[in-house]
Amino acid sequence: MGIKETGVLIVGGGPTGVTLALELAVQRIPFRIVDKEPRRSDKSRALGIQPRTLELLNRHGNIRKLIARGNLSGGTTFYLNGKKAADIDISGLAKDTAFPLMLIISQVDTEEYLDECLAKYGFAVERGIEATSVVQDSDGVTVILSNQDGVKETVRAKYVVGADGAHSIVRKSATGLTFQGAAYPQDFILCDASIRNAKIPWNRFSLCMGKGSLAVFPLKDGTCRVVVSRVQESNADVDPTLDVFQDMLNRLHPGAGELYNPTWITQFHLHHRGVNSYRDRRLFVAGDAAHIHSPAGAQGMNTGIQDSINLGWKLAKVIRGERPDSLLDTYDRERRPIGQNLLENSDKMFTWGCSTNPFFVTFRNLIFTWVLPWFVSSENRRANVYKFISELGISYKDSSSVGTAPGHSGSIVGGDRVPDRKVQSAGNERYFHELLTPETYHLVLLSGIGDSAATKETILEAQSKLEDNKSNVAKVHTIFSEKSDAANVPGYADIGNRLHEDFGCSKPSYVYIRPDTYVEHIGPLSELKELSKWLQRYES
Repeated sequence: MGIKETGVLIVGGGPTGVTLALELAVQRIPFRIVDKEPRRSDKSRALGIQPRTLELLNRHGNIRKLIARGNLSGGTTFYLNGKKAADIDISGLAKDTAFPLMLIISQVDTEEYLDECLAKYGFAVERGIEATSVVQDSDGVTVILSNQDGVKETVRAKYVVGADGAHSIVRKSATGLTFQGAAYPQDFILCDASIRNAKIPWNRFSLCMGKGSLAVFPLKDGTCRVVVSRVQESNADVDPTLDVFQDMLNRLHPGAGELYNPTWITQFHLHHRGVNSYRDRRLFVAGDAAHIHSPAGAQGMNTGIQDSINLGWKLAKVIRGERPDSLLDTYDRERRPIGQNLLENSDKMFTWGCSTNPFFVTFRNLIFTWVLPWFVSSENRRANVYKFISELGISYKDSSSVGTAPGHSGSIVGGDRVPDRKVQSAGNERYFHELLTPETYHLVLLSGIGDSAATKETILEAQSKLEDNKSNVAKVHTIFSEKSDAANVPGYADIGNRLHEDFGCSKPSYVYIRPDTYVEHIGPLSELKELSKWLQRYES
């Protein structure tokens, strides 16, 4: 057989890999996605999908159908030594999104949703196929694939992305990529089971600390996950049983309920590691191939998915010749700081919650008795922490590929996430993000508010200039203030003017939005020439 060619080969068919496949499919870039496992796992694994991830996945398929299959978490209840210490309510903290709460759902359901979205584009993961050799040169990458019968196939790709986990062959095939870190000393056990006589709230999860640590995550249909960090004197060589989980539940979360009919019991250790670069020429790593860490904060799968969303459109732009190869360097510059920050913060949360040092545990429990009620009492403190956990606060404003025009004084600048609010047209309401389809850039004209608002003639003139600008390949949307009199001009009314307020644009402004719904360039409408200069950088 001859060598088969493709644009991008994705190694690994988990959530990270399939998300990258979705991004490439919508961009109409040739790709293949392979996974060495013959079938998907039936174990629940990663449970939490954060609000920012829900926003981004909704670009490919109705995420509300997935939400209906899980539980939306309204917060966390903390227990110390079997007594309730604090109840952290997160409802109402995220105001500029259609998806303000974290979804607790089995990874089985998440992967099914992703596969369904990919099937709508006409693609699927090629299963039972393993990459056994990955060799790059200046023009591309040669990969040897082997199926379960040992039949080999040679593939030539422009780029290869390793979404193949902690033992990634793509990362190991790269030059100079290190994966530094270590294992946590704690011994963990996990159980998915039904629970009866339950007195746990089904719209939040419980974190319990004392002698050992325990977390309870309510799932659908009267089931839950219990994760236990066993103390040092525990016999780690003994396989966990349901009685072990029930005993810990009775001690750290008394009255929670009675576990029965377990569907998964396992024992594991955790690691924290990070790669020193997400790119080596034509090879890229994403997800667990680039960063692994504790599950504190439910960040891991979400970060991998968002790695892929950052990389996908950039690969498309470069492969089509619309942007220089240097754009691909911004994948590492934008995403690796996010991964490093995640490693540092999840490590701190993990150390505080799961330490086995008896002196530290005593100190922690004493401090938490006072600190948790103080923390819960402030909505601002809760909102700041939730901005990190929800991943709605992720920003690339330090990237070289984003900019802000002179005269813009709003809080949102180039590199920031685009807020989401309701807009209205012809009496029909919809969320703003629904306009921001993933296959292209979007250019939004904000009319401004009150006496500062642009006239109909000004808006039409700006639209005309943009249509004549060959550098602009974006979809153009006009958002008027709620009480605008710009009749007969296509666009949307900003309900409550909240979108204008979020962007900090009381005066007429423009927002140039990337396919991943981050701001690439923003400024006053009077400085639209700055956007033209920005776009001309990419003209050949």
